Amino acid sequence: MSTRIGTLSRAIAIDALNHVISRRQHADMVLERLFKHHGDELRPLDRAFIFEIVYGSLRWLSKMDWIMSHMVDRPFTSLDPRVACALRVGAYQIFYMDRVPDRAAVSETVEAIKKVGAGNASSFVNAILRRVARKAEYYPKPDRDSQMAEYLAVQYAHPQWMIERWLRHIAPDRLEHFLAGNNKAPPIVLRRLVSKPLPDGEDLGTYLLRTQGIESEWLPLKSALKVQRLPDFAACQAFAEGHYLVQDAAAQLAVQLVRPAPGAKVLDACAAPGGKSIALWDLGVVASDLTVADTNQKRAGVLAENLRRVGLEPSEILHGDALEKVTGRVFDSVVLDAPCTALGVIRRHPEIKWHRVPSDIEHCASEQRRLLDGLASAVRAGGELTYIVCSAELEETTLQMRGFLERNSNFEIVPLEHRVHDYYKRYITRENELLILPGNPDDLDGFYAVVLRKRVG
Repeated sequence: MSTRIGTLSRAIAIDALNHVISRRQHADMVLERLFKHHGDELRPLDRAFIFEIVYGSLRWLSKMDWIMSHMVDRPFTSLDPRVACALRVGAYQIFYMDRVPDRAAVSETVEAIKKVGAGNASSFVNAILRRVARKAEYYPKPDRDSQMAEYLAVQYAHPQWMIERWLRHIAPDRLEHFLAGNNKAPPIVLRRLVSKPLPDGEDLGTYLLRTQGIESEWLPLKSALKVQRLPDFAACQAFAEGHYLVQDAAAQLAVQLVRPAPGAKVLDACAAPGGKSIALWDLGVVASDLTVADTNQKRAGVLAENLRRVGLEPSEILHGDALEKVTGRVFDSVVLDAPCTALGVIRRHPEIKWHRVPSDIEHCASEQRRLLDGLASAVRAGGELTYIVCSAELEETTLQMRGFLERNSNFEIVPLEHRVHDYYKRYITRENELLILPGNPDDLDGFYAVVLRKRVG
């Protein structure tokens, strides 16, 4: 027998998955909208359940589709998208959610398909999911030795073009570790603001344990606190008062490379949603010396809200193309967290695997070149340009830097040895770049950063 909330939760998951796949929307934004629409109907536990189904289904999407293609008597791509998403949601529960009984995964998903307007397919969904639940037929996979790319694409649920690309410069065994890391739920890391300590100097970890029962541990970076789950922000006074924000340790490492002198004028050229600007301010950049810019109008509200919450009032907030907005101006330090493929943070945004196409890499690299070359003129002689991307693709990282230095011979790479915490120096390359690959032993996001100094004279 179905339960109202169990059926509703799965219906929301089906709806969300369909929006992400069919309309190429971001999972976090889709879920935020749906959760707001359903308001008080959902408990925190229900939201967490929906979140796991949606993100888990996105992580293992192509593997679910491969399994279904061997159980459906028609091309899986020909199915109504709502039906396809219902099968994915049901199969994910059966294969990956041990605490959900198979019979509940089947029956509740069948009821859910009716709620999303595809009730005529309920018998079909029921039959297919029952076959999956019996697991009587083990799905065939490509041969690992003779079809390595095809095997890895199925086994680790990544587009084959990504696998083929990475196999050119990553050994198969290392790549398997890389891919497995992409399919794990990421750690949740908070950045405590040193400039805004809690009342009476209370430790943030102690505060979260006392107020929300959240276990935590401090990472080698003094600002980074790893927590077992996200705090309930709506009920957290410390969050409302701006004592911390969510920021992975890799992002914290990257922004700590920026070391402007006291009184330096700093530009955060692609600032939304505001984490880097807040971190720079927390590291000592005076608000009146900080200019914040971002092209993305959709994220302007989020940027403004995050700055407001911590009490940061930068000198200027520029909306629109940073190059146009700062034409003729110079800064002592420019931070460019450039638009990129974000292939280093697939584990946080698994829809990236299915939204990206090969041409996106060159498209992003081209926009990065434009921004780098344009912002180079906005750096004062002796000043620095810090380039950051959450990607490890050569065109966006090492090759991008090589090309920039060839075009801009008045810049040089700054040694990072004294700017990186001793524990994380293993991620500094011989070329003085911070390069963090996904699947690393410290469970950091994939990131790349380099600091460039403009020569004097």
